[in-house]
Amino acid sequence: MSTSFKQYAQQTVKNWWVSLLIGIVLIIFSILLLIQPAQAYVAISIVFSVCMFMSGIFEIVFSLSNSSFLPGWGWYFAGGVIDLMLGIVLMSNPELSMGVIPFLVAFWIMFRGFTCIGFSTDMHRLGVKDWGWFLVFGILAVLCSFAIMWQPAAGAATAVYFTSFAFFFIGVCRIMLACEFKKIKKAIDIPV
Repeated sequence: MSTSFKQYAQQTVKNWWVSLLIGIVLIIFSILLLIQPAQAYVAISIVFSVCMFMSGIFEIVFSLSNSSFLPGWGWYFAGGVIDLMLGIVLMSNPELSMGVIPFLVAFWIMFRGFTCIGFSTDMHRLGVKDWGWFLVFGILAVLCSFAIMWQPAAGAATAVYFTSFAFFFIGVCRIMLACEFKKIKKAIDIPV
């Protein structure tokens, strides 16, 4: 194994748990949205705001801690900044988020779906066998975002369900990414 790959892997997988934590949070929110869809449209602005804020912080920490070795660290950082700013704006103005939540959620889901598609190319380059699943979950998330944008007037329940599905797809993608980073860590015996 080349030294440059080992250095890259050491830095990339150093904080593999951040991706795992983001994935778990997204899946928990996904399940909460499905359990009580009637109240979820009102609560989704709060849930989405908190989720974006937390995701932004974790994504920024991950990107900065891996900026020396992760080739696409800027995309992780940009995603974290977008999430953080969106979370702050929505938490400070819940009335605004109630009116525009379908569009905000759809655009965030679309960005994260394309991020999952980007993860698939990174995993393919690293020789990960299951890289296609990242691509599948990314495409499904993008399709959910189009469904939310295309029919925002179809009803609050529709937006809640598509948001829940997209959170689930992106959460699974993040958990799979964390697992792949952890496998790389074990393969080259990197201390935590």
